[in-house]
Amino acid sequence: MEENILNEVREIKKAFRLSMNGVVSTLQRRQGLDYKINFGVEIPRLKSIADRYEKNEELATTLWQDNIRECKMLAIFLMPEEGYNTVAEKWIGETRFTEIADQLAMHMLSRMPNALEKALQWTRCDEGLFRYCGYMTISHMLRRGTELDREQEAALFDSLTCLPAEREHSVTIKCAHNAAICYLDRVPDAVARLQKAMDEKEVKETGLKAILETFEECI
Repeated sequence: MEENILNEVREIKKAFRLSMNGVVSTLQRRQGLDYKINFGVEIPRLKSIADRYEKNEELATTLWQDNIRECKMLAIFLMPEEGYNTVAEKWIGETRFTEIADQLAMHMLSRMPNALEKALQWTRCDEGLFRYCGYMTISHMLRRGTELDREQEAALFDSLTCLPAEREHSVTIKCAHNAAICYLDRVPDAVARLQKAMDEKEVKETGLKAILETFEECI
């Protein structure tokens, strides 16, 4: 590893210590976020620290290797676009907490060249936080104006109709519902197609049915 990368890592960790928020760190620990180290640094402050450095794949991957909350965040912010596809699935597989997954989806996964294709694949994966990241990525892309063709829409609806029981994956289910709301809000005529997909599979998932009922009332 280059000496300048090691020096930058040391500088970054020093900045974490100087910005430490013990209240946030303690609260997150009580919530079960058991990182090896958690400085409790707020995300706006982390972004300001990241702004001091050029994006660099080696620096980002070095930071990611540490089980330190803030290092994971900085790794995401400092990974250059050309490295997204290389590390995306590896990093999702190594992510344990949704707050890291949220930053991954917003700043990296949703900006990949093949983001929609990959996200639709992830929504059908039960491993770790892949499904969560898939729906979160789709939501971010829809908010930025991404449009789905009918084949992509069918893939999204198929994943929604195959959602696991809510009691088993409540956070992921909520994320999936948010993606459905984002899409139906932008494509109102898709309500009938989602309803048809649910009828064909005899879906009884109550949260998704409630979403459909709300949109049907607005049509």
